[in-house]
Amino acid sequence: MVRRTKEDAMETRAKLLDAAEALFSENGVTHTSMMQVAEKAGVTRGAIYHHFENKMDLIESLMGRVKLPIDEMREQIAEGSEFDPLEEIKGRSKEFISRVQEDPQVRSLASILLHKCEYIDEVNPIKLRHVSGRNECICDIEKLFESAIERGELATTVNARIAVIGLFSLADGLIYNWLLAPDYFPLVEYGNQAIDSYINGLTR
Repeated sequence: MVRRTKEDAMETRAKLLDAAEALFSENGVTHTSMMQVAEKAGVTRGAIYHHFENKMDLIESLMGRVKLPIDEMREQIAEGSEFDPLEEIKGRSKEFISRVQEDPQVRSLASILLHKCEYIDEVNPIKLRHVSGRNECICDIEKLFESAIERGELATTVNARIAVIGLFSLADGLIYNWLLAPDYFPLVEYGNQAIDSYINGLTR
């Protein structure tokens, strides 16, 4: 009985997250209420507040159930794993772009954060959470660029911080514009070529 109750709770939580993902993608975060999420999931007001304190909690849970390639790379860095820094940067960047195109949950989350999350007072904590995570990723990938410079794979004239900011701007720009009109260009094909051109350009 206890196991069934736990399974029921997990199923309800998953339904609420699916409902929130759909409504946030369609209407935006500020224009979606907790009650609307509960209604779409087919649960009561009490049920949603049992699982989630507020919309910030919902967004964080949506982010938490999607493990991105950048997260996997950061874990490898923390463990001190050995790998070719430039190949790792290129590979993870391409994998991230591929996941945005192929994985519905990753695509929905990217759309919510880039297009459907109005960064005003009500959801400002989401912006802070997003910026904090981005900055941590920038610092980790900056270390990989520094490692590539130390190994002689990049010229000493390359600024690691500028290099990683440029890479993030390239990837974010590709994803942002593709989400606006997915039929306009093939994200993975163009993204892979753009990433190769950018990284290879730093080696010259």
